[in-house]
Amino acid sequence: MLRTPGDVETRYATIELELVAVVWAMMKCKYYLLGLPHFTLMTDHRPLVPILNSYTLDAIDNPRLQRLKEKIASYVFTATWRKGKELAIPDALSRAPVDSPSPEDIVLSDDTRYYVRCVVTQRMATLSAVSGTIQSSDLVLDKMRAAARQDLVYVKLLDKVTYGFPAKCDNLDSDLLPYWKEHDNLYHDEDLILLGPRIVVPSTLCREVLARLHDHRGVEATKRRARQTVWWPGINSDITNVVRSCEPCQVLLSSQQQEPMMTEEAPTKPFESVSADFFTAATINFFRRFFRDLGVPLRLRTDGGPQFSSRDFNDFLCRWGVRHDTPSPHYPQSNGHAEAAVKAVKHLIMKVAPSGILNEVFDRGLLELRNTPSQDGRSPAQV
Repeated sequence: MLRTPGDVETRYATIELELVAVVWAMMKCKYYLLGLPHFTLMTDHRPLVPILNSYTLDAIDNPRLQRLKEKIASYVFTATWRKGKELAIPDALSRAPVDSPSPEDIVLSDDTRYYVRCVVTQRMATLSAVSGTIQSSDLVLDKMRAAARQDLVYVKLLDKVTYGFPAKCDNLDSDLLPYWKEHDNLYHDEDLILLGPRIVVPSTLCREVLARLHDHRGVEATKRRARQTVWWPGINSDITNVVRSCEPCQVLLSSQQQEPMMTEEAPTKPFESVSADFFTAATINFFRRFFRDLGVPLRLRTDGGPQFSSRDFNDFLCRWGVRHDTPSPHYPQSNGHAEAAVKAVKHLIMKVAPSGILNEVFDRGLLELRNTPSQDGRSPAQV
């Protein structure tokens, strides 16, 4: 990975430039580093080590260093010093380039990339043969690649991502200006452009992707889903407009939002605390399969309905060692986890299958419901 300093950064002090490099490298690799219990950062600039390891933000006088260190506060790491001559590759890359890449350099780079891709493909084919499965092409990606090759703006953008943007946006084609804000974060994989984990969608497919993203979810839920998968300039306003123009969603929109529910202490391990509500099921038989397949929770929260308050059901929970919590008879909202899930599915049915006959649109909507991240960034499927 290589990035040259911007015009303003050329006036930074050396220690500031070194910390800029650290922050940029961590952000570039954040999908590998976030969530790690610990990793090691190596630098050849010794004065930076105590700032990263020991100093709190209020102990740093330089406001620029404060802001830079604040950007990496979510990473758990230890900085270590190593001599520049022992960091041969990063030290060599840090030298100012004296020439643009020659045609031979570009050919060598392409050959290396194709070779790595070939090795990976062969490895996946071998694993597929061993497991007895057949590796198939991704039809959605194939469709996006075909649209990307036909989109003239996308082709021009791919050229800039591959060979570099101009130093100032004044020198950029007008139809590429909407991408300028993110131009430092764009990269490509063959003929598709990406922004982090999100695919930059060709303009001809935006409407189709919007419809798939929406699937009768609300504005914020659709935006959270999009943040994991796709991007184009103005996507947030497009999502807002699509959801607000959806008649079934507007008919079933809550007229008055309640205050946010007070949250309880989070469980410490998977399936420790479970919520349930009665939709339609043979209750004890269902829970027996549930416990068998997923494990026995420490606590089960339900409302006080007769199917949950019966002696048979409570004897069943006692045999399995599960604590049963029920809300006040006059305040069923306290079983909010399950109530919210039932409400979401009921609304989906009323929007796409009001007759009660579940169809393909309902199945796709249920899939998106399970894949849409909540406020903590995790989807029900991930949980």
